[in-house]
Amino acid sequence: MDLRRGGWAREVDAELRPSHGAVPAGLAGTLYRNGAGNHLSDYIIDGDGLVSAVTFTGGGPVRVRSRYVRTPSYAVSLDARGQGRVPLRLGGANADGGPLRNAFRTPASQANTSVTMIDGRLLALWEADMPWELDPATLETFGQCAMDGVLEPRGSAGRRGGTPYSAHPCWDPAAAELWNFGCVQGPRPRLEIYRTRRGGPTEHVRSIRMPRRYMVHDFAMTATHLVFCLGPVILDLGGFLSGRLTAFEAMRWHGDEPTRILLVPRDGGPFRVIETDPWFQWHFAGAYDDGDDIVFDLVRFRSWSAMHEAISSLSHLTDPASTLVGRLWRYRVGSSGKLESHQLHGLPMEWPTIDMRRSTTTHRNVYGAALNHAAAGVAFTAVARYDTETGEADLHDYGPGHLVSEPLFVPRDPDVLDEQGWLIANETNLTEGTTNIAIFNAQAVTDGPVCILPVPESLGYTFHGQWVQRSGDPL
Repeated sequence: MDLRRGGWAREVDAELRPSHGAVPAGLAGTLYRNGAGNHLSDYIIDGDGLVSAVTFTGGGPVRVRSRYVRTPSYAVSLDARGQGRVPLRLGGANADGGPLRNAFRTPASQANTSVTMIDGRLLALWEADMPWELDPATLETFGQCAMDGVLEPRGSAGRRGGTPYSAHPCWDPAAAELWNFGCVQGPRPRLEIYRTRRGGPTEHVRSIRMPRRYMVHDFAMTATHLVFCLGPVILDLGGFLSGRLTAFEAMRWHGDEPTRILLVPRDGGPFRVIETDPWFQWHFAGAYDDGDDIVFDLVRFRSWSAMHEAISSLSHLTDPASTLVGRLWRYRVGSSGKLESHQLHGLPMEWPTIDMRRSTTTHRNVYGAALNHAAAGVAFTAVARYDTETGEADLHDYGPGHLVSEPLFVPRDPDVLDEQGWLIANETNLTEGTTNIAIFNAQAVTDGPVCILPVPESLGYTFHGQWVQRSGDPL
C-alpha cells in the first residue's frame, strides 16, 4: 500500500506463516486493530476505517482478516477512487467545491480510530459520531450502533451528525464496566458520560457543561474518578460552520490559557477542576487512586500547534525537520487540589498502553511507540517498554523508513497478574508499504521480535487496537 494521498490497502483473508521465530506456545486470542485503510487527503487521519483481526489459536494456524467499515464515506470514496479529488468533507480536508460546498456540513463518519469489544459486540469507533458494529468473526458491517438507544443517529431530532461516542472508552475489569464520553460542540459545548455494565444496557450517566469548545480526544479512569485534560485547543465554530476552515484547522491553540484537569467522580458527586500550565495531550496511558490522590500518566506535547503540523501531511512522517516531541509524564492530584508532575522519560513517544488487567489500578510498565533516530522525522520507529519505577526504557528500533503501531500487552497467563507476557505490534515498511505482525517478549524488548508474521497485504496506517482473549469483553 502507498501511504501517500490516494493510496488504498486491499482487504485480506489469509493464513500467516512466520518469517522469523515461532508463535509463542499458548498464545490464543484475537488482535483487533483499526486505522485509515486509504488516504483521501494529505492528513494522516483522513481515511476510511480498515479493521483487521489477527487470530491466534494456541499452537494452530494464525489467520488475518481485514475489512473496510461500510460507512457512507467508504461508498463515496470508493466511487471517487483515482479521480484525485476530495469528494466529501473530512476532518482534515474540505470537499472540493469551496466554502459553500462545506458550510454547515459535519465531517463524514469514517469509523477509523479504534475498536472495542463489550458483551460480544465489536465496535469500530470514531469520536465525532456513533460507533459502527461489526461481526467479530467476519468483520461484516452490521450498521451504526445506538448503544441500546442512548445515542441519536445522524439526521434525528435535527442532528447533522450522530451522537458523539469517543474512540477511547475505558474498561474497569474489577467492576466489569465500560465507560466512555462524547464531546458535543455547538452553542452549548458539553461532555456526555456513558456507562455499559457487563450484561446490561448502556446508560447515560451525566452531562458536564464546558466553558469553551475544547477538543477532547481521550480520558483516563481510576476506581473512583474519570480524568479529562482540557488543553487550550478550542474550536473556532464560526470558521468551521462557514466552510472556510476544516475541522482540524478550526482547532486553535490558545497558549495564554491554562490546561484544565477535570476530575469527575464515578459515583455522581461534584466534579473538580485544577488549572495548570498550558500543554496538549492526545493519549493517556493509565490512571489509579493512591489513597486520596489521583495519579495518571499521559504523553504531553508543548502545544497543539506542533501536533497539528505533524498530522497535516503524510510527508512529515519522514521529514527530519519535523518537531513532534511528545514525552511520557506523570501527574498527581491531591485531595486538596495540589498538583505535582514530572517527566517519566525523555524519549519521544506516543500510543501509550498498559496491561489492560491493571486498568484503573497501579501499573509499573507503560508500552509505546518511540522515536530513537534523529533523522527519522516523526515516524515512530521503535517498540518500547517504559519502567515507571526505574525510569529506564527497553526498546527495539527498526530505524528510519519504518513505522510501528501502538504495542498491546498480552499476558502469558491471564490468571496470573505479573509482568510476563508478549507485546504485539504492527511494523510498516514505509517505502514498500508492507505490514509485519511482530511479537516481542514484553520483558526483553531489546532482544527484538521472537516472531515475525508477514501479512500478504498492507493493513493500512493503524491507530488503535484491542486484544480479546477468551470472552466477549476487553481483557
